[in-house]
Amino acid sequence: MAHKYFPTVKQPIPYEGRESKNPLAFKYYNKDQKVGNKTMGEHLRFAVAYWHTLMGNGQDMFGAPTFMREWHSSSDPMKRAEATLEAAFEFFQKLGVEYYCFHDRDIAPEGETFAESCKNLDRIVQIAKKMQNDTGIKLLWGTANLFSSPIYAQGAATSPNAHVFATAAAQVKHAIDATKELGGENYVFWG
Repeated sequence: MAHKYFPTVKQPIPYEGRESKNPLAFKYYNKDQKVGNKTMGEHLRFAVAYWHTLMGNGQDMFGAPTFMREWHSSSDPMKRAEATLEAAFEFFQKLGVEYYCFHDRDIAPEGETFAESCKNLDRIVQIAKKMQNDTGIKLLWGTANLFSSPIYAQGAATSPNAHVFATAAAQVKHAIDATKELGGENYVFWG
């Protein structure tokens, strides 16, 4: 996999101890150091949260976006999703983390229909699966985004509208399937 989004960051970010002056080095976290009968890496399974790290645009309710992400430059939502996945795995490798986590709509765009949304997620899951196999990076957990779409304005699993409730249930089922396909170690019921 080509590394093009973070060219100045060497990989992976090393542990150099608390005396290090390197701003891109771990000072206290040494994933190989034993604490009791496990390594720090076994105790602390750090995961990069896809939404916060790769999808957020820095906008608040009073302003415009402040993060111009190179991987968000395509006008095609699926090409944007693929570029973001490429940037994500480059970032994970350079950071040296073993896990990531996501909402279904973080990694794949919502389509015009629920069926198209499912198709988008299925396509991105296959690309993510290959990247996981190529890098050894694993999915810690997946979940469904049941809050961004206007259909969920009055709730998802708590909606009084049976159609909305059924859509939410189907979206959760599909997100569980995607998480399982990617070997996720957990599924989070949230949102």
